Amino acid sequence: MLADHRDRLTTRVEGGRTFMEVNCPTCTEGISKEVNPRGRDPLFLDKFADEIRMVGFDLLLYHWETHSETALDLPTEG
Repeated sequence: MLADHRDRLTTRVEGGRTFMEVNCPTCTEGISKEVNPRGRDPLFLDKFADEIRMVGFDLLLYHWETHSETALDLPTEG
C-alpha cells in the first residue's frame, strides 16, 4: 500500500498541529489523526513520512475491517 497508494494519505496543518488523513475507499468516514507529539516539527514530518504513512494505512485497515462488504468469506469447520 505504501508504494502503490502513497498519495492516498495527506497531511494538513490546523492551529499549529499536523494531522494525517486517509480516505476510506468504502465509505465517506475516513481517518484523521494528529501526528503527535513531534508533528509540530517539519523536519520530523519529512524524516518519518513513510512511517507516518504506514501508521495511517494500518489504521485504515483496522477501519476497513468494520465494513461487512470487505470481510473475508472464510469456510467454517464442521
